[in-house]
Amino acid sequence: MTPSARPAYLSGSGYPVAAVSGVMKDPERHYRCGLGLLTQGRYADAALHFHAAMVAEQEAGVVRPQMRYRSYYSLSRSLSGRLRQEELKLCEQAAAADAFDPILQLNLGKVYLRAGKTTRALQAFRRGLSLDPENEELRTMLVRTDRRARPVVAGLDRDHPLNRTLGRWRARFFGQQNGSVRH
Repeated sequence: MTPSARPAYLSGSGYPVAAVSGVMKDPERHYRCGLGLLTQGRYADAALHFHAAMVAEQEAGVVRPQMRYRSYYSLSRSLSGRLRQEELKLCEQAAAADAFDPILQLNLGKVYLRAGKTTRALQAFRRGLSLDPENEELRTMLVRTDRRARPVVAGLDRDHPLNRTLGRWRARFFGQQNGSVRH
């Protein structure tokens, strides 16, 4: 495959394609190595392996590529501080193509947060939780990202009429809206 025939997410990644495609031809091994590096906090190295998995798939002529490779590539690029617009789009495409995978929604939400798109991150976390209500990491990210103020009466549900009324009063009298103080 010639460099000009490569898809944009492979040719414009900033990684030398020869360095990643000549080492291992098995995309799944690159993926597993990338996951290990990601958990160690070695984000740039993880991105290299996820990118290599995409390149190996492309070179093998895979008809239905793995969306998780693209999703984790975008996540690791964002965590390494090198997220570009095309990688954000790649993560969005991966989550849309495999819409029933809650992990891809989780990754998309994290990438959105790194890109400063909090509303979209919250939407992705909620979509992921609707697919897997037991996923603790999705639940944690949703709670951590939620913009709303804590309920006035912590022992009651947020939607309890007393919490709703007291919350409105708090916002009106103390200037709090969506959990933050107006300046």
